[in-house]
Amino acid sequence: PDLPGNGRVALFAGTAQHKADAAVADALQRAAGWLQDAGYIVEAAEPPQFDAAAALWLDVLMNEAAGSMQREIERAGDRAIQNAYRSMLAHTPRRDKDGFVQAMAMRTTILREWGRFFERYPVLLMPVSFALPFPVDRDQQGADVMADILQAQSPLISTAILGLPGLSVPVGLAHGVPVGVQLVAGRFREDLCLAAGEVIEARAGWSVLERLGI
Repeated sequence: PDLPGNGRVALFAGTAQHKADAAVADALQRAAGWLQDAGYIVEAAEPPQFDAAAALWLDVLMNEAAGSMQREIERAGDRAIQNAYRSMLAHTPRRDKDGFVQAMAMRTTILREWGRFFERYPVLLMPVSFALPFPVDRDQQGADVMADILQAQSPLISTAILGLPGLSVPVGLAHGVPVGVQLVAGRFREDLCLAAGEVIEARAGWSVLERLGI
């Protein structure tokens, strides 16, 4: 069914804790302009408890993995996945059963607040990552570097922990690497992401030469 909001799109470029690279911010502005040209109403807005949602992903996932996936990583994983896992684990607060239950309750609370946010803004336009694509093996450089990676990837993990549909749409190239934007909508509203994504795709107009960086 149609949702209220009059075609509003929330444009989110980051918080005080999580800020977008200049090239990523430029891609967002271009995508926002294309959506406005197509009749969308784009307004700057921050989804509720974004930083908390990003932190919750690590909290819930890694504590759950410690009881299952960790054994398989140690048994069958190669050195790279073991190193990356340990670097992530270094930033994970350990939770007992009650703590894990509380974290899941917080997930429900945040999801409810995002649901109200989507009543006003049916579509959220934000980065795929706050940083440009990482060099190969960036995740092998220790816990401090992993902290930077997790911070940059918070637009992906905040929506993943909430179970929301997200669509990554290419916008162009920056410094020789691909840059794009992410469209997010309320639960089960993939159609809204796809409709807005089609607008951006049509305007981005990537040619073969552009994809090759020529």
